[in-house]
Amino acid sequence: MGNALPAFARAVAGAGLALVLAGCPSEGPPEPRERVASPARNDLAGKSWLQPTDSDDPAVWLASRDAGRDVAPNEPAVAGWHAILADADERFGETDRMIANRAVQLEAMLREIKVKQSAREIVADFASLATKGSRSGFSDLCQHYYNLRVQGRTREAALTTLRREGPRQLGDAPMVLPKESP
Repeated sequence: MGNALPAFARAVAGAGLALVLAGCPSEGPPEPRERVASPARNDLAGKSWLQPTDSDDPAVWLASRDAGRDVAPNEPAVAGWHAILADADERFGETDRMIANRAVQLEAMLREIKVKQSAREIVADFASLATKGSRSGFSDLCQHYYNLRVQGRTREAALTTLRREGPRQLGDAPMVLPKESP
C-alpha cells in the first residue's frame, strides 16, 4: 500500500489542477465574429495566362481583362477581340490562344520597364508587320520587340526596325519569353 497512496495523491492533484485551469478567469468571453461577404470573383478576368487545357475563349478572356471583370461571350468587346484575333490568325502561325497569351505577357513585361502598351495595341501593331498568309512568328516578334524596347527604342522606332527586318528574319535574337507547355 506504500506505493498506492502517492499515486492516488498525484491523480487527485492532477484532476484538481485540471479543474482549476479549466475555469481560468484570464480567458474572456469569445469574441463575436462578423460575417464578411467575400468579394465577387472574376476568375477569367484575373487569369494571367490561358493554359493549353483551358476551354476559355481567348477573345472572352481578353475582353474580360480589358473590362476588369468577367464578361459574357455576347458582349460587343468580345466580338471586337474575335475580329482582331481572326485577322492575326491569317497572318501568324500561332493559335489565337498563343497570340493572346504572348500579347498579355509582353504587355506585362513592358510594364516592368515602364512602357505602357496594351495587348490590343501589340496585336494591332504586329498585324501591320505580317502579310496575310505569311504565317509569321508572333512570338518571335514579341521577343524582338521587347529586346528593342529594353534597348531604349521608342514604339515607332522598334516597329520600324521590325518592319525593315521582316518577321521571318527574327530567329537570331536570344529567347526572352518562356515557351508555352504543349
